[in-house]
Amino acid sequence: MKRSSLIYLALVVVMVITLVAPLTAAAQEPEEEYVFVAYVTSIPFWTDPVAGFMAACDALGVKGTFTGPVEFDAAAQARTIDELIAKKPAGIVIFPADPDALSDPLKRAMEAGIPVICANSDVTDLSARYGYVGINNLEGGKLGGGIAVDLLTEKYGEPKGKVAIMTMPGVTVHEDRKDGYLAVFEQYPNIEIVDIVNDKADPSVGVTVAGALIQANPDLDMIVGTDATSGASAARAVVEANKKGEILIVAMDRDEDLLDYIADGTVAASLAQRNFLEEWLGVHYLYWLNHDMIQALPDWKAANAPQIPPNTDTGAMVITADNVDQFRHE
Repeated sequence: MKRSSLIYLALVVVMVITLVAPLTAAAQEPEEEYVFVAYVTSIPFWTDPVAGFMAACDALGVKGTFTGPVEFDAAAQARTIDELIAKKPAGIVIFPADPDALSDPLKRAMEAGIPVICANSDVTDLSARYGYVGINNLEGGKLGGGIAVDLLTEKYGEPKGKVAIMTMPGVTVHEDRKDGYLAVFEQYPNIEIVDIVNDKADPSVGVTVAGALIQANPDLDMIVGTDATSGASAARAVVEANKKGEILIVAMDRDEDLLDYIADGTVAASLAQRNFLEEWLGVHYLYWLNHDMIQALPDWKAANAPQIPPNTDTGAMVITADNVDQFRHE
């Protein structure tokens, strides 16, 4: 074979290797893994958070894993963290079920060199995570309270009426949202809170307790929900009681069945967290820390000064019949 032919063949081989190598690398499983730990995986709330988490992982070329107990269980979530410590993923994004119970397991993860970001709900011990991303739940409750007052004023010409709250007592994010509503309602002496009930973030339980509220309070004006399932549950109960339009509903989040009730006017408004954004930011924050992307200091670990915001307030979006179609899941 002539020397020129050998050179040409060699160039062809180099070109083929250059073209094929990236395709082969892309087909391989990413070694860097980030884990999103929920507190209960059996509710549709996680559609947006998981989508945001996975979108960030895809954009960064890392592996994303979603896990957590099927039912609400802080102890099971803590055990999940201990199991992850042994596997040592590159980072953890977590919605803590209990700020106190999850602090120690997350501290152990941090001490093992696994960075942690809390999303939507924080922990008591702030040294157990590098940052928090999510809504300020007390302020979110106050925002909902303002909407509720406006709706009652529109109904009666003044802020008055009987209101019930569906929530999850003892869960910090829901306690904060409830307290935000109460802080607003307390400013109006003619707004009466007739009951605060536990719907356990369970749609079937929610319909039952909402139905009981309506039966026990025939002159009920409004039901407020602080969790993702309460709005649709209250709507079903209101429809079954033939009181659509008579009992106002202010809900939380943007599950698809809830959006249907907003569209047909059964639910007046809902506060939607920026769940996609929360987990998307959480993964990026972890990635930036792991890869020292923000080089403001020679050694941020030695300085104990991680180069991400310690608190990122993502706020809430208000959904009504006027804009509900923009919040549909494609």
